[in-house]
Amino acid sequence: MSKRDETDFNFETYVAAQVEKQYSVPAYSGKRALDFTPFEVALSALDDATRVRLHELLNEASVGAIQAHFTDGALTAEQVVLYYLNRIRTFDPDRLNSVIELNPHALEEARTRDAERTAGRPRGPLHGVPVLLKDNVAALGMHNSAGAKALEAAVPDRDSFVVAKLRAAGAVLLGKANLSEWANFMTSTSNNGFSVLGGQTRNPYGRFDAGGSSSGSAVAVAADLAPLSIGSETSGSISYPASQNSIVGIKPSIGLVSRDHVIPITDAMDTLGPMARNVTDAALLLTVIAGADPADPLTGEAASLVPSSLVIASGGDHLKGLRIGMCRPEQDTRKGDGTIFDRIATILRGAGAELVAIPFPEGVPYLDVLHYGMKFGVADYLAATRAPLSSLADVIAFNAADLPNRAPYGQDLLEKSQEMSITREAFASMVTTNRTRAREMLNLLHIEHNVSLLVSLSNQLAALYAPAGCPAVIVPAGYRDDGEPIGVTFVGPYLSETLLINAAYGFEQAAQARRKPDGF
Repeated sequence: MSKRDETDFNFETYVAAQVEKQYSVPAYSGKRALDFTPFEVALSALDDATRVRLHELLNEASVGAIQAHFTDGALTAEQVVLYYLNRIRTFDPDRLNSVIELNPHALEEARTRDAERTAGRPRGPLHGVPVLLKDNVAALGMHNSAGAKALEAAVPDRDSFVVAKLRAAGAVLLGKANLSEWANFMTSTSNNGFSVLGGQTRNPYGRFDAGGSSSGSAVAVAADLAPLSIGSETSGSISYPASQNSIVGIKPSIGLVSRDHVIPITDAMDTLGPMARNVTDAALLLTVIAGADPADPLTGEAASLVPSSLVIASGGDHLKGLRIGMCRPEQDTRKGDGTIFDRIATILRGAGAELVAIPFPEGVPYLDVLHYGMKFGVADYLAATRAPLSSLADVIAFNAADLPNRAPYGQDLLEKSQEMSITREAFASMVTTNRTRAREMLNLLHIEHNVSLLVSLSNQLAALYAPAGCPAVIVPAGYRDDGEPIGVTFVGPYLSETLLINAAYGFEQAAQARRKPDGF
């Protein structure tokens, strides 16, 4: 979740305060150091010539380029994994802090993929391609902690549904990405991108807000520490860090991607989603992780959107003839937003879209849904995974025993969630009411203005699309005058991913806005 969703505060002031905190945060003794021991022999064998060659082949490489190198024999999966491990070792510790844990079996997995390819048995479209997971997604062989000291020793009993899908597609799990602790729903005074176990994630583009809560997932992809990552969003947690780090993020319709064995805020709004440097790769990753899962009944509602339909149409003119609603606040949220909106409008018109100005919509209040949902959801997750603690109350008590080192910014959001008193039946009714209202508001905008989709900046529309359970696709739109990245967000009705992905691709190709961060 992103704190941007709260009302009655000045966002420019908030961002400035976030940046100040992110660059003054002290080191905590409990920070988990990355363990390169399983890879030391292989990494030490990389001579300068090999490193240069790998960089030439893999620098900001797309999934398609990586697969082409596999096909023509220029690279092996083992070499690709070593390339990214070397970049993580070079750039991440204490500089970006985007990776919280490495998969100790990553090289073994890569060698297995190489053997499978040699035997003519590639598993799928991500065969041999490394992927980072946000540290709230369960995967065998690694911890799943949400960055929290309370879950430092928590080892899942099995893979999550999404991880099983990734393995089936041939992906190599590179490790876990840092995050805003407990997906930014621990304390109202948190730092975006800070967790006690992972430290403070920082933006590779400069002294800017890293975004939250999927900060590590976004930063690692932006800095080319991995070609792909999995983030999660309740409200703004994919869209905001994607925007802040000049990458592509897809927040899917709720139910399109399983939440099985994912540390929750609330299953009323939580979803996993892909993060990549281009729309094509993000769409490909979504086709891999989408699908019905008996362990997550809500995925049955999204089963009508077949993953194979989440593809980019061949040819051009992805925006031609589309009526797009431009949702621009009456007053700029941040200095320079108006100029960025004008630039986006020029690009969209130039690509053939018809633009319609739409009054900026109100969101739907949902904080109570998050508080109630977290109390139930955390207990259910802890029980299902045989974690060392059994309830949210246990987590709060554990933190309270050593607040300076376990919850240095407090835990008021956890405490408020614990204090909530409501039956599960009443909570389910609240969720249905909220989702129905938000979805009706969003649909009404489309009908009243006769538009196919909406456009805004960053996560400005999160308070509407998130409680509605509707999708959003974020694409780099350029940079502010000081170099801070900014993204454009395409929002549509429930299960409109195919439309949004194609529109986002059309914008990406027309804008060519993304540039790699200096020094990486």
